Amino acid sequence: MWQRHRLIILGCALLLALILPVVQYLSRSDVAHQAIRIWLEHFGSSIYEYHLKTGKWPSQTDDLAKTSLPQQFRYWKQTLDDEAIVVVWHKNLRADPKDNAGVLLAYHNKGLYARLGRVWVCWGDLRTEYIQIEELKAKLQATKD
Repeated sequence: MWQRHRLIILGCALLLALILPVVQYLSRSDVAHQAIRIWLEHFGSSIYEYHLKTGKWPSQTDDLAKTSLPQQFRYWKQTLDDEAIVVVWHKNLRADPKDNAGVLLAYHNKGLYARLGRVWVCWGDLRTEYIQIEELKAKLQATKD
């Protein structure tokens, strides 16, 4: 009887050891999720910073080099060049982020999270949200139209 209870306890512990890392990995409060959100917020902020300094909206990666982004993140340019983070270049945003709430500024494009069908995005009001890839595609299509 005792042997049977030990096997059940051992089996449950093993099952928990296998499930817990997966649950933690998919948790939105996970370190990886938080890092992606921070990156997106900084890229979004740099768009407004560029506009504040120049009076124009950035239209290419090199424009963001004129902001504080290079001092904040060493590999910011490589992140954009590799399309891990994609910036949606706009020509006619409003200066106040609150007025751009529904406008997509940037999104995370690579990695397991994106492959699982959900991506982190940064909206024009600098909030981040974890959305379905289909919603992102629809928003990108609407931006092109």
